[in-house]
Amino acid sequence: MSDTSNPGYLPGDPRYGLYGDALKDYYRNKAAQWAIYCWDKPDMADKRRALLAAQKAYVKRLSEREIGYGHFVSDDGSATLGTCYFMQLDGRAAADAFVADEPLNKAGLYGKVEIQRWSNSFGKRAADYARKGQQQFLCTGPKTGTPEFFRSHLHAHESYFASYGENFIFRGPIRSPDGADNVGTALLIELPDRAAADKFWNEEPFSKNGGYNRDARIVRWVFGD
Repeated sequence: MSDTSNPGYLPGDPRYGLYGDALKDYYRNKAAQWAIYCWDKPDMADKRRALLAAQKAYVKRLSEREIGYGHFVSDDGSATLGTCYFMQLDGRAAADAFVADEPLNKAGLYGKVEIQRWSNSFGKRAADYARKGQQQFLCTGPKTGTPEFFRSHLHAHESYFASYGENFIFRGPIRSPDGADNVGTALLIELPDRAAADKFWNEEPFSKNGGYNRDARIVRWVFGD
């Protein structure tokens, strides 16, 4: 099903020409994927270092389901703030089980864990990304506009993202629990510095026009290997 009055997604995108129920069905039929953010309690640096090898081994055992694994760090890179996973897991129960067995979580390091259903737009993985030796950032935000607002800006959003195509480690929308509805975005991008990340986010059409006014975040991130 297509909408000739609003082209939306770009040619070559598997979602090109889809909207409404057809787009919902596309997402419902995709394998479930998850963005998982684990934030450290204060003063956990020594304990984190002691358990990092166990964490890496845990991820390696699930490598076929790993889309991306890394750590949140301060803007200057001197302090680790937590761990971030993007995983393909069969459902929310599987995502909860993944977190429950994660070594740092089992050791009580995390003060907060966030689990969001997510969809990998183009099937890219961090392991496939050609690194540029710059800084990496998680950019994420829940939608605060109406469906009509996002539909009207979708083509501009996708065109803007296409202009940054070589900088995306991967990207995709945050989904409702059943996968049907787009409720935000979460992406990893490599750019020269925090100022470039702020510019990227602030000039993105949804963000520029007020579509992410609640809990939008830009957090520096580093690869987990």
